[in-house]
Amino acid sequence: MLPPEYTLDDPRLYRVETADPLTLLRLCKESITHFLHRYWQLHPGESLTSTFIAHVSSLAISSTAIYTVLALALLFTVLRYALQYAVGRWVHHHHVSPLVAHKISEAAWKLLYYGGIWAYVAVLHVDHLNTFRDPLIMWEGWESGKAPGYDMSVVVLYAIQTGFYVHSVWATLYMDQWRQDSIIMLLHHFVAVLLLALSYADNYTLAGALVFLLQDNSDALLEFAKLCVYLKRRTNGDYYPLVDITGKVFLQLFAIIWMIFRLYWYPCKLLYATIYGGVYLGPQDSPVFPIIGGLLLLLYLLNVFWFNFIARMCVRVLSTGEDPEDNREYDTTALSGKSVSQRLKEIKTRKGKRD
Repeated sequence: MLPPEYTLDDPRLYRVETADPLTLLRLCKESITHFLHRYWQLHPGESLTSTFIAHVSSLAISSTAIYTVLALALLFTVLRYALQYAVGRWVHHHHVSPLVAHKISEAAWKLLYYGGIWAYVAVLHVDHLNTFRDPLIMWEGWESGKAPGYDMSVVVLYAIQTGFYVHSVWATLYMDQWRQDSIIMLLHHFVAVLLLALSYADNYTLAGALVFLLQDNSDALLEFAKLCVYLKRRTNGDYYPLVDITGKVFLQLFAIIWMIFRLYWYPCKLLYATIYGGVYLGPQDSPVFPIIGGLLLLLYLLNVFWFNFIARMCVRVLSTGEDPEDNREYDTTALSGKSVSQRLKEIKTRKGKRD
């Protein structure tokens, strides 16, 4: 591959810790136009599609890496079924509504995974990687046009995450509750696996590590909030107000973290470093840049799409005081154990008392 046009200390490079949104739009427009013009100069008469297919066919991911990912996916599936069985027994002995038993095991599994993997990613970025504070530094070592050596701590992260998303395809189809956005969730998992494979093959792995830092923390907060909602009221009549309050606090915290990390920092740090920085600091003739850039943009659009559900849920909770429920679910009754008519009646009663 051809060496990059700029180096990290080039004065023509716009290098900041976080690009503001308006500047980011201008930079991305310039970099995309520049990439396409440069590409057609370097590859006259060739299409991006044909060059991409030729490049992908030349990539080599070792059989060891593939078998490791499949083994991890199988391990995650076995652990998920084991947790589901254990939670089912626990629910039976602690007066939890059977309507939420399956949801509790799903939320507990995702909380354990996302909480654990984000803690690992956070430690990596605090102690080892500097891409959050200086996003363009992810292109350090590419000056010759050849990929630098793999960072083994990031390789471990990639193996775990790829195994998890392969497992998640199975889980969405056969283990999780089917929701209004389950098709979108499957699309997300396939996009994640494709991004992981492409970025690993060409060693754009520091960009992938930054994606995980910006994405996975909000998932853990959401699953914890869900568990509080499921466990606050028991079938024997017991009610745990502290669990209820904690769930509502974590729901609002989840929405705030989502806005900061996924809707602001994701574009202003990650897309700035990849769609802008990659064009000038990465290999000039990399045919995977448009594909990776497009997939990263698609992930951002999915973040915006899901925030629609989050915002509606938070507004409803704050304005009515009713239980937080997942707008994506076809049957939301199971979260509170009450029918829609019962909840509407309670809301009217509370409003009447205020008046």
